[in-house]
Amino acid sequence: MAGDDRATSFHEPAIVLRQLDKRYGSRRALAGIDLTLDGQQIVGIVGPDGAGKTTLLRVLAGLLEIDAAEATVLGYDLRGDVTALKARTGYVPQAFSLHRNLSVAENLRFTARLHRLPAAEFAERAESLLARTELAPFADRPAGALSGGMKQKLAIANALLTKPALLLLDEPTAGVDVVARSEIWNMLVHECREALIVMSTGYLDEAAACHRLVYLDGSRVVATGTPEELRRTVTLTLYRAWGDDPRRIARAARELPYVTAARASGAFARIEVALTPTLTTRRVIDDLAALSDAGVWFVEEVPVDMESTLLALARHRPQGEHQAFRNSTRGHASELSSGTPQQPPRTEAQNLLSRIARGRGLR
Repeated sequence: MAGDDRATSFHEPAIVLRQLDKRYGSRRALAGIDLTLDGQQIVGIVGPDGAGKTTLLRVLAGLLEIDAAEATVLGYDLRGDVTALKARTGYVPQAFSLHRNLSVAENLRFTARLHRLPAAEFAERAESLLARTELAPFADRPAGALSGGMKQKLAIANALLTKPALLLLDEPTAGVDVVARSEIWNMLVHECREALIVMSTGYLDEAAACHRLVYLDGSRVVATGTPEELRRTVTLTLYRAWGDDPRRIARAARELPYVTAARASGAFARIEVALTPTLTTRRVIDDLAALSDAGVWFVEEVPVDMESTLLALARHRPQGEHQAFRNSTRGHASELSSGTPQQPPRTEAQNLLSRIARGRGLR
């Protein structure tokens, strides 16, 4: 691709961190981070509030001084001069950081001048990005007058203007409407064909759709792998018990000795069961179906989902931190238990469309 810095393939891992530390005074924000990432993919950074997700992204962007045995991004040493790295990296922080008094087009033009993009090249890229983000009709509108979703799309378009080899985003879809969130995700899926994308997210569906996940906890990398690899580490099975009163079903299910967690979610109770050598699926289904006083009328085993996976990782934390993680997930968990009641049984496609429509997630 002519004029595209991303066309250069990574002969070595794009990101290599070994024993990386970041301190703010006496507080250790990142502790002994070991991480290797490569290729064109979407990598999700997940974990509880205060785990170090934002700090890690800022480190990768070359914005913070660090201590490390090794720390390279796109071949540039983070312990040295990172000016050249910043020219090949796009970074979208949580807070909108573009010039609010400049228009959409003026913000893009300002960034182009900073990076010394030729006028013709800027015009071509800006036209394409404005079309893909559907911001073209608002090119003359001040950035500060845009909606939340439009602001995020402008911030991402601005980061993509230089065609970076590495795109870093800190919860880019937080607080935007469902339609804008879907549009932003589609942009990232398109861009990961040519760039490495590393993003933090608190949404379950986004985490499940990432090619790879990095779970941070207590300033450390606790687990890495594909969503499926992390699911396979979970030692539980998941059931849904449908009925007229899911909260009552959940309370009754908690009395069963092998149930580790149960809660109402829409029209069913979501029930987690610890794996044991002697416990069979048939027994669990029969026991749950026998909760007739609770109004159970249908029971099914379902695959372990991303919610169970992340909470299982969180359960290995100290009690105080575990409660903090529960608090950090509360906002999106409420989305899982609200909205249009679901009816069993449904096809996988129907469930997917339902999840997308409601923007269900976990923070």
